[in-house]
Amino acid sequence: MTGINRNKRNIELCRRIRERDTEAETKMLLENDGLIIQMAMDIKARRGIASSDGIDEEDLMQVGRIAMLNAARAFDESRNVKFSTFACETIRNALTDLCDSCQASYERHMTEMGQKHLFIDAGKETEDAINGQGCDVNHRDPAGNTAVLHVMLEKLGNRLMCLSERERKLLAYHYGLGNNEIRSLPEVAAYFTLTEKYIRTMEKKALAKLRDMMNDGKIV
Repeated sequence: MTGINRNKRNIELCRRIRERDTEAETKMLLENDGLIIQMAMDIKARRGIASSDGIDEEDLMQVGRIAMLNAARAFDESRNVKFSTFACETIRNALTDLCDSCQASYERHMTEMGQKHLFIDAGKETEDAINGQGCDVNHRDPAGNTAVLHVMLEKLGNRLMCLSERERKLLAYHYGLGNNEIRSLPEVAAYFTLTEKYIRTMEKKALAKLRDMMNDGKIV
């Protein structure tokens, strides 16, 4: 498709998107996916972004797609500007805002709180153990329970280091470890400038990996 034909196609999709045509939204994203990917990769390289900064490629892609649809809704063809030019500027601004708001926010927070090591429970059983629950209901061997708890915590700390730094940071912030406060899912999503759905998916995967590692049959 030539540049002129592509621009006409995009303008038509913009008109349909403004009329709340969800099929047109899907086509707009599919047909311009290469542009979104290229811009996401460009800003990642330019800003030297790593996953430990609280941003990964999927975050950038998600924000880029949202910005593309926002551009389609706001595009004014009477200005005699190509849609791709207008969309690129909109996407670039959105990606830059994401980087500025998220890249160092968690590190700054952890520095202010004096937090050095990040830990998180692997599930309900480990959570109960950390809170002093889930031991022998008759408390017949408190010294033994304490020893078991210490071993569990040591193993948990070791397995946590097998998760990515980003996963540990997100889980630690959600569950309020160290000097952090416990945060709700919406608060976590807002803090990391991500959607609740994405936060929930990432957390579910991280906890699943942690549970598997805790059940590896090894003591520590």
